[in-house]
Amino acid sequence: MFMDIPSHGEPPGEGRRCRSCKLPIDPAEPVEELRFETGTGHKLEELNGAYHARCARPLLSVKRALDMLSNLGFN
Repeated sequence: MFMDIPSHGEPPGEGRRCRSCKLPIDPAEPVEELRFETGTGHKLEELNGAYHARCARPLLSVKRALDMLSNLGFN
């Protein structure tokens, strides 16, 4: 069943998959490892993982904005 895939890792034996589009990540493709801090209250750490570079673009924008806000004292 499709819901049997653990949320904090790749399916066993299938290699790396993009967390956004779920397609396999070829070793030659550009990849982004997205890491949100844990314990911030946003629960964004559920998005941590490997993404195709094109799939990660919107999330990286959100991460940059959150990082800038946290540097200003907004949490």
